[in-house]
Amino acid sequence: MKISIEVEIQPDEVGLATELLSTLRTLTDHVKVVMPGAGALPASAAPAALQPATIPPAPATAPAPAAPAMPNGTAPYQSARPVTAPAPQVPPQQQPLQQQQAPAPAPPAPQAAPAPPAPAPVAPPPVAPPPPQAHPQPFSVTVPALANPATQEQATADIVAALRAAPDMTQAAEDLAAAFEQHVFTNQEVFGSPPGVVQHMTLFQRLPEDVLPKARQKIMAKVLATLNTKRPIDANRLSFFGHADAFASLVKMEAVPMDGAVQTVTRLLNNAGMRCAAVTMLGKIVEYCREQLLRVPEEHLRALWRGLELVKEEALQYDMQYILGSLHSMAPQAAQQPAPTPAAPAAEPAAAPAQPPPAAPAPAPAAAPAAAAAPPPGPVPSAISHLGCYTGHNATVFTLCYDAVHGQLYSGGQDGCLLVWGPEGTPVSRMDCSSYFVCSLDVLPRSGTLLAAAVPNPEGPSATASPPPCVMGFVPPPGGAPGVPRVGQWSSRGRLNSVQRGIISFVRALGGEGDVFAMGEQVDQGTASKDVVRLYDASRGGPMEQLTPLTVYGEHRDMVTCAAPWNLNPHVFVSGSRDATIRVWDRRMAQSVGCFGEPNSATGQMQAHSDLVTCVDTTDNLLLSASVDGFMCIWDFRQLNMTHGSVAGPVVKLQIDTQPILKVAVTGAPHSRLAAISTYQGLYVMDFNNMSAPHTIAPPPFADGRPFKYYHDIRWAGGPGAPGQPVLFAASDDPRIDLYGLSF
Repeated sequence: MKISIEVEIQPDEVGLATELLSTLRTLTDHVKVVMPGAGALPASAAPAALQPATIPPAPATAPAPAAPAMPNGTAPYQSARPVTAPAPQVPPQQQPLQQQQAPAPAPPAPQAAPAPPAPAPVAPPPVAPPPPQAHPQPFSVTVPALANPATQEQATADIVAALRAAPDMTQAAEDLAAAFEQHVFTNQEVFGSPPGVVQHMTLFQRLPEDVLPKARQKIMAKVLATLNTKRPIDANRLSFFGHADAFASLVKMEAVPMDGAVQTVTRLLNNAGMRCAAVTMLGKIVEYCREQLLRVPEEHLRALWRGLELVKEEALQYDMQYILGSLHSMAPQAAQQPAPTPAAPAAEPAAAPAQPPPAAPAPAPAAAPAAAAAPPPGPVPSAISHLGCYTGHNATVFTLCYDAVHGQLYSGGQDGCLLVWGPEGTPVSRMDCSSYFVCSLDVLPRSGTLLAAAVPNPEGPSATASPPPCVMGFVPPPGGAPGVPRVGQWSSRGRLNSVQRGIISFVRALGGEGDVFAMGEQVDQGTASKDVVRLYDASRGGPMEQLTPLTVYGEHRDMVTCAAPWNLNPHVFVSGSRDATIRVWDRRMAQSVGCFGEPNSATGQMQAHSDLVTCVDTTDNLLLSASVDGFMCIWDFRQLNMTHGSVAGPVVKLQIDTQPILKVAVTGAPHSRLAAISTYQGLYVMDFNNMSAPHTIAPPPFADGRPFKYYHDIRWAGGPGAPGQPVLFAASDDPRIDLYGLSF
């Protein structure tokens, strides 16, 4: 009688099975060991730990098998338990039954070439850890768990189990799609985070074929139904941004063919009511998989370019800058199509070149990359000279503002006076704010309302009952056509007081539709302060006291010191802070859409400068920043992905005279590569057409011999988007406002 025994063991049961196999061998020689993933082995060929003691084992530790890579760089959850490689296998007939005495050595043989070494025995592949035990769970539990790579595998198994166990898989797939809608697509904490929805969408790479089609069909139907909804061009994108991100993620994972995605986007571009969604979808596709996009059939790519030519709306121009800049910088064949021409201010360069740009040069500390290619260079200044003074204040002038529409200068300072200047250099209007120091001014472009950020004057007439810091609004006198200075009495629109008497550091008009402005505020919260940027829309009517914030941003860790709009996109602005950071904001989004900076070697945190950021200003695609650290940096918006957590480094970093820099002004300059710079030591005008060797000039000493006093604020006689006059205004501790003229 022949007895055959087959034993199945797991890798972690090897130690326990040794004694069992020894017992079984006393019954029969036909004992077979089965290890999952390694096939059936005779007992004599079992791992070393299962061999009789006469054959000492020589186990070797092998690394766990590498997890399969996911398209987004993550990997599925895998046990960290090491796997022991089985000992080399020996055929049964060669297995020694007992130890033999070594034979006597043979006579020496003739010398011959040595035989090649025998190939090393191949060990069977290491055993993978068992898959997770699947338990049907509510989708409201499993879908959020997809966000964590450590729980993705278990969550996927539970989702598959729930789909398979459902009496109606179609309805179960509908429920899964509803869970994605609630917990992913409309959850701002998910789509507003740096990974976006990509982690959740990796589910479609893991689903088995028996459940994948239904699940993909229902979720795609949910995504496309939202994206195909008609909405205004300036609609709030938070309502569909997650869906656009999901669509692009599926394209990236090739769950949706790129060719079909391009045709869908093209169809939506041709419908004005769906254009906002189409541009958002395309922006995410370009971000995730622009190389794939440029490999679609030529006729579909041509149709896409024709669709992009229809996008003229101002609200979409920032997206168009990113899309066109990305595509044209990558593929010459894309640039062979006529480049769509987005609406832009008259003097700005086209958003995308008509010919392919040159290849990006090798990185250099002072050279601008190809993405920051400058417009045709303007004239190089040869001299700056003092033209005269505006007199009217009796104390330090802190702030200036120039209204290019009416050709007027506004000023405010320590004396609590707001002055509106006529073209002859004399005040034509005066507003009394004697209880305050006026620290920041700006004009709302739509209504002409003058905004003044003010802090209480401790020695003012109301010193005994100090008023709270505020932003005051003043309505211009009637009349005043463009090009005609406003003369007459400005009426008060009230005061927007700070929250909990916090310090207001600046007020800046942001342009675009409405009369949106930003206000920097440091709110005292007892043991700590909160540093925020608040957005308001003055076009909503009523006095300033009744305005409520549109948005409050609180990502800065110290006082927010300055802000500036990006004039190519009315939705985007930047802010600088005492925490040495510069953050970029899109007022349609609840979080920052990136920051400019480099990692601090000591703290690891991203910083634009090593000290307080004193000023920021923008010109076409560039941002200029100044700091107490003595450096002026130039940054390129096109190098930023415009997603929360994205970072871009400086194009160039320049030191002017080793002294702290107080102000930099480029808006309204005679051309877009001309900056005025105020430091503790002097005033300079820099032409940075050649960023590796900028041309810098300074004015001579004053003819009347008075000493130089550093300037708190400087302004060109011009506005955004068009060349200004070669005239520069500068305000200092000397109550006079100095005028400088530029020669070329």
